[in-house]
Amino acid sequence: MAEEKAAEAGDAPKKKGKLLLIIVAAVLVLSMAAGAAYYFLVIQPAAKAADEGGDEEGAKVRHAGSKEDADSPDGKKKKKKKKKKGEKEEPPAFLVLDPFTVNLADTEQEHFLQVSMTLQVPGEVAAEEMKKHMAMIRDQTLKLLSSLKSAELRSTEGKQKLADTLIDKIAEAADQDDVELPEISKIFFTAFIIQ
Repeated sequence: MAEEKAAEAGDAPKKKGKLLLIIVAAVLVLSMAAGAAYYFLVIQPAAKAADEGGDEEGAKVRHAGSKEDADSPDGKKKKKKKKKKGEKEEPPAFLVLDPFTVNLADTEQEHFLQVSMTLQVPGEVAAEEMKKHMAMIRDQTLKLLSSLKSAELRSTEGKQKLADTLIDKIAEAADQDDVELPEISKIFFTAFIIQ
C-alpha cells in the first residue's frame, strides 16, 4: 500500500510537466497562426495595393527631385507615360549593345576605351522599337565616348555621369529626328576598359 501511494505521488509531477509542455506548445502554435493570418490578411493586400498605384502620395515622394521631372537643357519637359489604373506594369527588358572601342580625347597620351553596355527599357515592345533605331543610338554613343578624357571616366561618379549624359543625348537625338523612342531607364556597363 505504501508503494501505491509513492507511485501516485511520483506520477503527479510528471503529469504537471506534460500539461505545462502542452500549454506552451498550444500558445506557440496559436501565436504563429495569428502572425500568419495578420501577414496574409493585412500586410500582403496593402503591399499589392501600393504596387498597383493606390499609393499616389508615396509615388510623388519617390519621384520628387528625380532627373525625369527636371527641365531638359532645351527647356522642354520630358514626357512620361502614365500607367492606367488596373494596368499591369510590364517587366523591364534589357537590350545588349555591341561593344564599343574608341580613342579618347586625351592630348598628352593616347588612350583607348573599350566598353560594353546594356540598356534597360520598359518592356519587350520598347526593346524592339529601340532595335529599329540602333544606328542612331550607336552614333550618339560613339560621339559622346570619343569626346571624353580618360580622367573623367576612371571614377564611379564619372561612369554614372556618362550613363546619365548618354541617356540625355539619345533622347535629344530622337527629338531632333522626330522619333518617338522609348525611355531608357538605366544603362549598365558590363565591361569598361581604359588603356
